[in-house]
Amino acid sequence: MSAIDNKHLIEIVSVQESSGVSRKTGNPWKMYRAQCVVTGGDNGAKVGELLLPDSLKDTIPGKYLAEFQLDVSFERLVVPRITALHPHGGGAARPQAKPAASAAVPA
Repeated sequence: MSAIDNKHLIEIVSVQESSGVSRKTGNPWKMYRAQCVVTGGDNGAKVGELLLPDSLKDTIPGKYLAEFQLDVSFERLVVPRITALHPHGGGAARPQAKPAASAAVPA
């Protein structure tokens, strides 16, 4: 079974990091939650959270066309997971990887 349309327009207001240590395993964990505004069919705005993969943790606020896939959470709930973000309009730029520090070259 495949999705017919897995892209939706969202506005990311902020990205918040949560972290802790698993009580069960003792392993550290981190998750990134995007605070999002979505507009429904009635044009009413609703605010909610979506989990971001580590690769998108540095996303800046703005409007994005978000690609999703379905996943199963640790609580066995079927949840949407963002797989890619594409800037929409002029308010957002695609997150860039931070460049590695390099030695200065004398002139």
